[in-house]
Amino acid sequence: MTDECFVIVNLLAGRGRCRRLWPSIERALSRLPFRHVFTQATGAATEIARRAAKDFSTIVAVGGDGTIHEVAAGLMGSQAKLGIIPAGTGNDFVKMLDIPPKDPIRAIEILTSGLPRRVDVGRVGERYFVNGLGVGLDGAVAWRVFRSWRWPALARWIYLYAAIREALFFRSSDIEIVAPDWRASGRLMMVGASNGRYHGGDFLLVPHAQVDDGLFDVYMIADMSPFRRLREIPKTRRGEHISLPEVQIRRAPWVEILTEQPLLGHLDGEPTEFSAGRLRVELLPKALEVIGGG
Repeated sequence: MTDECFVIVNLLAGRGRCRRLWPSIERALSRLPFRHVFTQATGAATEIARRAAKDFSTIVAVGGDGTIHEVAAGLMGSQAKLGIIPAGTGNDFVKMLDIPPKDPIRAIEILTSGLPRRVDVGRVGERYFVNGLGVGLDGAVAWRVFRSWRWPALARWIYLYAAIREALFFRSSDIEIVAPDWRASGRLMMVGASNGRYHGGDFLLVPHAQVDDGLFDVYMIADMSPFRRLREIPKTRRGEHISLPEVQIRRAPWVEILTEQPLLGHLDGEPTEFSAGRLRVELLPKALEVIGGG
């Protein structure tokens, strides 16, 4: 394998933020041997990464959590390491790796000075995720963010706007969760299997999650009135919501989510929809090597 880095750049990440940052990122990368390719189509980075992993030892994702999500999926089963230069909006996953979410130049330095570490990866069906899977309100928020990108004025506050909007109108569902040694059920507003602590930018949803402990932090939040939801949102940004009586966080290497109706959801913030029935979510311990800081 070549020692060059193969860099996958999503110019659309961060609603154009990556495009604006790319000239300075490219100059800073010039100290390293690298090749790069641009991708602007959803899902394209996965196949590009899969092919590049046959010839390059380090594949670098330049973009946001969606870009990382796609590139990581393409590296599964390979020996290639994942490097990250954050240039998106939320930049949630890098916060678990001691990579500064708003300083891509420092992130480039970490590519050479950082330490490889193996992290856990989640899998649902044939799809993978590195930061988290969620269904319910957070899935609806992911869809709202996706639909709202056409409003430039919201770019800075997009996740907060989406959370407030969905808090007012989202309808909870009857959901059952089954894990190896526990189960829960009820009318739940949110359910998720988290590898990282942060979701939706600055929401500290699962404050004690670790990316390499071999377990999901499974959060379950019971239904609340719209007014109560709005009142408690600020606590979620500080991680203080975990003391609320509606909130449970338990740990498991896998969970099954059972529901009689389809659920809006997300994988690493990327909106998706899950069919009614049984959804099995498994954790693959230390399945991906990532270059982090520290």
